[in-house]
Amino acid sequence: MSRRPLKVLIADDEEIVRKGLKNIIDWERLGCEICGEASNGEDVLEKIVSLKPAIVMLDINMPVKTGIDVLKEINEHPEIVSRVPEFLILSGYSDFEYAQKALNYGAKGYIVKPVDEDELEKKIKSIVKEVHDETEVDTLRTNAKNLEVEKKFSRMFLYGNVADAFSKEEDGDDRYSVLIVSPELCGCAEQLQVMKMAVQENFMYTRHFDFAMEPMYIILFKNESEESILRHLGRFCNKFQKNGEGSLAAVGESLVGLEGALDSFNQAKKIYEQMFFFAHRPYVTIRDVLNDEDAKIRMQPHTVNASEKEFFHCIPKLIQYIEIYDLQKIRATLDSQIRWLKRSSLTVDQIKKLCMAFIVETQNAIRTKHPEKELETVPALDLVNLIYTQNYFDGMIAIVSDFTLGLAESFTSNTANSTILKVIQYVRANFNTDLKLEMLGNLFNCNSAYLGKKFREYTGVPFNTYMDIIRIEEAKKLLLSSPLKIYEISKLVGYTNTDYFYLKFKKHTNMTPKEFKSSSHGDGENSEN
Repeated sequence: MSRRPLKVLIADDEEIVRKGLKNIIDWERLGCEICGEASNGEDVLEKIVSLKPAIVMLDINMPVKTGIDVLKEINEHPEIVSRVPEFLILSGYSDFEYAQKALNYGAKGYIVKPVDEDELEKKIKSIVKEVHDETEVDTLRTNAKNLEVEKKFSRMFLYGNVADAFSKEEDGDDRYSVLIVSPELCGCAEQLQVMKMAVQENFMYTRHFDFAMEPMYIILFKNESEESILRHLGRFCNKFQKNGEGSLAAVGESLVGLEGALDSFNQAKKIYEQMFFFAHRPYVTIRDVLNDEDAKIRMQPHTVNASEKEFFHCIPKLIQYIEIYDLQKIRATLDSQIRWLKRSSLTVDQIKKLCMAFIVETQNAIRTKHPEKELETVPALDLVNLIYTQNYFDGMIAIVSDFTLGLAESFTSNTANSTILKVIQYVRANFNTDLKLEMLGNLFNCNSAYLGKKFREYTGVPFNTYMDIIRIEEAKKLLLSSPLKIYEISKLVGYTNTDYFYLKFKKHTNMTPKEFKSSSHGDGENSEN
């Protein structure tokens, strides 16, 4: 395994000595790099703190503070540096007594100036080996300690009790935040080592523990800010997201102490169960859940759920809408079912099973009612298998919606009135625009005179009368449900001339819009303007 070069700081008050030490041996070959120079004792202390060298070549006699002063200060106050470096003393023959004193402060040896190349290389090799050996021992100790801590947290999360894993003396005021990642959604369900390596790579600059709790992968952050966690997590998710979509992780809040760690885990676990509904976020936080009305309802501790029978109760009506190619009502019916599913407390598996059954039941119902039809649709059982593999709610619902609308398209394409049904559907969706038979004929590739004849045969009224009926019915709804003025309603339903609207409204209802609104509300206070 390749190692990073050890940083070396050269401290001597003579510039010629510093330059000579930089060039006298091949530092790179020895696994070192010169990170800086210092010319006095005060400068040495500052650069030890800022540059964090592993080795310091320290001259005994320097201005401001001597080498002995530097050693003494670090020896007495080791907390001023993140790690105490190894010191190699540079001394003259007359400084032997000081050199001996330096050894008492922990220096690794001394070299008499002028420096001998072979002796320096030998000393540096020895120090480099010692540093690497100590680092490996420290790493092993740290890994062993971390492994023990990870086991304790794993046990605490598994049994849901701090006392099952930690003693009271181990608690403190550290802050913990739990992140739960889905190895399956990351494509690492069978390769947890890949997951671990990705976590190490993306979170190496954070204080954390990580371990598997199948089917989840836990990352526990200690005293890390939310901003730092989410920044690293965003980069992590970008590597694993397919087509830039799909939630891969759930994030618990940062809370104090071991009980806080357990609470953060339990919160993250609840959020983890909601990831199925968040296809457009890389990860989910408690804020995402609280800002989503459906998610808030889902996560409430309630047991009120419609039965399967009630869920399938819409199928007879749905078949009727398919028969008349009423896409608007088909979509409205599906939207109602989707809304119920998104707000139910059903598990993901239960939701998938309901959608699978819904497709099979709908296809069976229309084939039973119309055995003469040859419907060109994807077999329901093929879609059942496809639904089962969906990782997110939106993908699953897209399959259900495409199937139902495709069923309507297939049913209508096999009927003699398929064109007129599609024209009627178009008219109902665009009644507030200036529709003409000529324009509809061009749109649906048929003669306008033929279209007018078929329209009257199918609806029982001429095209223009049918347009008036739809517009007036919509106007009646708006008069009862909105605070809009009558002239505003007139424009909304497709009549640019308000007087003409009054005329048509009275013809179809035997009342003016004002009279209709007054009779419905039981008063006559509404303005006619």
